[in-house]
Amino acid sequence: MKHFSLTYIFALALAFFFVACGDDESSFAPRDDESSSSIEEESSSSSVTLSGASAESNGSSSSSAKSSSSTDAKSSSSVTSSSSGTSAGSSAGTNSSSGEEKRPCSEEGKTQRANGVKVICHDGFWVPESSSSAVPTSSYFDMTEQFNEKVSYGEFTDLRDGHKYRTVSMYDDTFERTYVIFAENLNYGKMVSGGTVQGDSTKYCYDDDSWYCENGWGGLYTWSNAMGFPAVCDSVSIGAEACSQKFVYPSGYGQPQNYVQHQGICPEGWHIMNSGEWAYLDQRTGGSAAHYMGSKVAGFGNNDYGLSILPTGYWIDYGNEHNKFDEIKVQSQFWMPQQADTDLKAYMTSVSRTNFSRNFPVSKNYGNSIRCVKNY
Repeated sequence: MKHFSLTYIFALALAFFFVACGDDESSFAPRDDESSSSIEEESSSSSVTLSGASAESNGSSSSSAKSSSSTDAKSSSSVTSSSSGTSAGSSAGTNSSSGEEKRPCSEEGKTQRANGVKVICHDGFWVPESSSSAVPTSSYFDMTEQFNEKVSYGEFTDLRDGHKYRTVSMYDDTFERTYVIFAENLNYGKMVSGGTVQGDSTKYCYDDDSWYCENGWGGLYTWSNAMGFPAVCDSVSIGAEACSQKFVYPSGYGQPQNYVQHQGICPEGWHIMNSGEWAYLDQRTGGSAAHYMGSKVAGFGNNDYGLSILPTGYWIDYGNEHNKFDEIKVQSQFWMPQQADTDLKAYMTSVSRTNFSRNFPVSKNYGNSIRCVKNY
């Protein structure tokens, strides 16, 4: 009986040992419900942290940790909705091609560039317009070196529109007088599109873009408009019945037509630069007017004398659909008060990097630049 009792007691102890070991192992293995609960709590904690960070960045007071997951979901939904709402709102009243809000304008037909795109004022708003220019429409010029700041410039204000021009003075030993010359191209009148018949107080701007007129390049004028004559004078000779205008030549000159002081479209007390005055500049620079008189803009010259001639190009009239603005950055053409032998042409001075030509006849319908000289 005693032996049996010891054996029985030993068996019970061994059984208890195995049961205890089994319970210990199971206590270290997480149950499915405990694992799920742990993951949810970690996710919830992460959401609260992000939500609090967002609130801080927006200057809001941080919320307590008791924010529920449904609140986080609502917040996330609100952000998405707000983002799409902003996108939808920005498309209202915008230019569909660029996504930019349409800007109002007041002067119908005026042009400018916005973000590299040429736009025109149409029906009260700026809208894109294609360009016919050979020059990339996204490019403008740095005008900081238009003038030579080592030159002592004067200033003249055109009382007709309040526009201010720099002037430069040059002394002519031959005639013992000083020429006071615009150091900028004339920019008087309202812009009209290239090829439009010009009337009084109108001009072309290169590429039909008012930026050029407004930023130192000046207007481009047909010959009759530059001379202050009726437009019909571009197609008939002056002195004809349809164009009764004429020039008043000075006396005491071997070639009086070269020194006519004709006001034309210049301000009162000034005249369109004539052939004799251009000849003086040619002699003054030794035939290198572009180098010495040309502005540094677009690398046109050194501008030693401060006349600041820009390579403005011109409007060329071929008499067909190929009429266009041409040769900006290449040369400038300036009208003179002289009609050529043929009724349809007049003389101009051409200035390029490598050439200076006076008394060159071209069609009166060209759009060329104007320099004004003070009467003497």
